[in-house]
Amino acid sequence: MASNLDEIYKSIVNDSKDKTGIVCLNCLFKYITIEDLQDFAKEHEIHIVKKSEMRKLDYFKYICHAFYNDYQSNSQTQALYSNCLTYIGEMLFRNEKFFDIFKMHDFLSKQEIIEVFADWCADLGISVFNTSEISEYSLDLYFTKRKPRLRTEAVFLRTGEEMDEKNYEKTLEFIKNSKKISAWTVFVTTPLGAFNIGLYKLIGDMERLNTWLYIVDPLKMRIFGIIRGKKSKDHDQDLRDEYIKKLPREPIRAPSQVIKFSKYDLNDAERYKPSNFTIFELISEREHEELIKIPLKDPRYKKIFRNLLIIEENSGISVFSYSSEIVTMDDNLISGFLSAIDHFMSEVGGSSSLKEIDYKGFFVQAAYGEFVKMAVFLSEPGDQILKERLSYFIKQFEEKYKEQIEEFKLTGNVSVFTNKEIKFLAQEILEI
Repeated sequence: MASNLDEIYKSIVNDSKDKTGIVCLNCLFKYITIEDLQDFAKEHEIHIVKKSEMRKLDYFKYICHAFYNDYQSNSQTQALYSNCLTYIGEMLFRNEKFFDIFKMHDFLSKQEIIEVFADWCADLGISVFNTSEISEYSLDLYFTKRKPRLRTEAVFLRTGEEMDEKNYEKTLEFIKNSKKISAWTVFVTTPLGAFNIGLYKLIGDMERLNTWLYIVDPLKMRIFGIIRGKKSKDHDQDLRDEYIKKLPREPIRAPSQVIKFSKYDLNDAERYKPSNFTIFELISEREHEELIKIPLKDPRYKKIFRNLLIIEENSGISVFSYSSEIVTMDDNLISGFLSAIDHFMSEVGGSSSLKEIDYKGFFVQAAYGEFVKMAVFLSEPGDQILKERLSYFIKQFEEKYKEQIEEFKLTGNVSVFTNKEIKFLAQEILEI
């Protein structure tokens, strides 16, 4: 059976080697546990012959073997999915645990996508302007480059979380309208955004709009250039010049002759060949072993993080608290903060926006949801990325623990919340 497992895994890899996958399934193995894989196998009645020292990949080979047989023996399944790997990926992502892990590690805040893409474009000799203060046309960025004539690009960036059907359709309208003020249009999202909308629908829509399409993959720190856009036929030079006058005096990124900004790579061999892209990627066993050896990067805010509090809105009771190893805050300080934040909330009228507080030498970043409020104690002020990540975290927490929050309101029992799971969620999303 072992050799058969290996052969089928290799066969699936080889069948897709002429395609470039957007979502690397192997990347998720750093975060999926063996227990997760065992539970998944049990759910799908996949029999696994357990041996000593089984790796995660060994369990996954059994899963691939089972779905490979399903795919090969079922003509209806073959009609629904273009290949076996697509079927395997879709089946994995129907599992809540697998999909949550993918979502969590796909997540980039809007500011992060801006910085990643701006860095990469600056290395291409492009000046990048922030358009957040300009209401017209709803752009996220505006690019300029002289070569020797002025080249302009209207840029729209969407996080995977933003890419629902309603937001996407609105974005398509924004792209159409922006063609008046720029020679080219650009759309950027993450693998989750491509998965939510459907990669082939996304490609088709951007081809129809003659728009450049890029996908930023945070898991492998790479940028996919999917579509090469075409020059706008609606470009109005007078409208363009009026818009340029409203841009900030200085770009947020300007080309440098000295340094390279970007930490993300784009493979020249695969760029702008949309037919070569598919949604899922599976790499060889040798590549997998090399991938999992790469150490995880240190959390971005680990050095300045001190404490996280999650407080139920009505009772004011802390349902979760997590301190760093550097400083453990005492109960009196936390109690004092609770009083201070309640006073603060009453003064601002319960605003749902993020607020910053300087309290007893700590910088406190607060966020407010419908049922809970959160506060992160820091030794230095938090940046825009942390603010956006905290906003995302409170949304995920309330969605994931909605039933537990309701139970807590009735019983006051904080044990309904799983501290280990919440800690993991906080560490990954907030990078603390």
